[in-house]
Amino acid sequence: MASIQTAVQVMVDKLVADMQGEQPLSAEEQALVSNAITKLADNEKLEQAVVAVAESHIENATTALQQAAQVGQTSLQQAAQTLNDNGTALEGKAAKLDQLDAMAPSLARVEALQGRTFTNQVRPLFGMKYLDVPAASSNNARSSAVFAIYDHTGQTYLVRPSTTHNNTIESCRLEYLSLNADGSGKTTKHTSFTYTSAFAQNPASQIYVYGASAYLPLGSKDNPADIEYDIVYSTQDSQTSGVANYGGVYVRTQGFTSMTKPKQNLNATDQYGVMTNTSHSYSDVAVLYDNQKHCLVMVDESTSLLIEKYHDGNVITNTAIANQAELQAYVDAGDFTTVCFIYHSVAQPMGRRRYGGGEQRLSNNAASFYGYFGVFNNTVQMGGTKYSAHYRFTSERRLEPINFFFMSNSEPSRAPSSTGMTNAEGEVTVALESMSGELLGMYSYRSRAETQGYDAGYVAGAINCINPYSHSGLLNEYYMHNYHGLGRTCRAF
Repeated sequence: MASIQTAVQVMVDKLVADMQGEQPLSAEEQALVSNAITKLADNEKLEQAVVAVAESHIENATTALQQAAQVGQTSLQQAAQTLNDNGTALEGKAAKLDQLDAMAPSLARVEALQGRTFTNQVRPLFGMKYLDVPAASSNNARSSAVFAIYDHTGQTYLVRPSTTHNNTIESCRLEYLSLNADGSGKTTKHTSFTYTSAFAQNPASQIYVYGASAYLPLGSKDNPADIEYDIVYSTQDSQTSGVANYGGVYVRTQGFTSMTKPKQNLNATDQYGVMTNTSHSYSDVAVLYDNQKHCLVMVDESTSLLIEKYHDGNVITNTAIANQAELQAYVDAGDFTTVCFIYHSVAQPMGRRRYGGGEQRLSNNAASFYGYFGVFNNTVQMGGTKYSAHYRFTSERRLEPINFFFMSNSEPSRAPSSTGMTNAEGEVTVALESMSGELLGMYSYRSRAETQGYDAGYVAGAINCINPYSHSGLLNEYYMHNYHGLGRTCRAF
């Protein structure tokens, strides 16, 4: 009864509180309510009735729980059967999936063949944006030789030599630039005009023509992965071109005083068969590049210590190299690429004439040529005064030479006469190949004369460079019917 009385008292308190609102009960009404509740609270039958109801609910609840347990057991049995069925089905599917392992080599071969088929397509090149200043004057001629690095991002980093010297005209311009991956334009890092009588330790608008250059990805002394492209000069120590006055190699941003003179005629051959060149000749220079540290490496002339050259300075190591055998052993134990610099003034690179096979400059608009820049049949043709040089900087951050093969066919023009007239045309096709023999891409360009009875340009060297990652590059026929300054970006689709 105590519990019922307590509950009743709570009800009364709440009722009284509510009645003290806007319309409270009178004293007589409150007394009647109180007496009625007291009767209810003292009524044993009421308690018995409540207990009976509770007991009835408990029985109902027990029955419901028993029924729920039976349903749950049935559901569990059904779920177990479903799992068994699914397990059997999965085992069957797994057996089928196991067959894919045996198919993997075949699928890989199919993918490789598809990729090679795509690469084997000869892609025509489309001119995109003029880079030079066309004019009816040889003063505007720009070289068709290049030092090129094809970055895996699609950017191309170039050195474009001058074609002549001793003036502030376009043909005397030596330019260091990068081409956008989409062929939309260029960014010039630095440019100078070449002179035979304008030696400067740190060239600005004028540079001594007796030297060679490269444009390289260099790391930092403290962090080799912090790579920046920078210009590297090979220069004399004064205004004289003799071997005795060879100065050495330095990174442009570090200045002339950071120059290192490599020990003369101490050379080594890299993993691709390219030997360094430390003859101290102003035009032919080749230096080791460390693919792990991303720096140039050379043996110092005066100390015989290895010097590492980064974009932010030099590191003088404690490694002494006494002779060529020690240098070769050091190179063989590492991951090195020989970088062949390009001379500051090269009008056209060399190729072989189809008639006779002799090596000539690619400066004949009526002749057909073939040839390569790179390493082929144990013969190196890269940089210096005669050849272009092509490298790629891979996604693994390795600098590797590329073989750049070319072949051209040209038809000479014939001026109007009693025997008729011929408008010249020509076509050149290039193929890029890795040092492992992988075909990286093939491209073509066709040129026709725009004036009746005239030639189509120096077509053999018209594709100056083409990046196999972005399929963009530089077209330049050098000369067409008195016009020069024909360089423009190009792209294959």
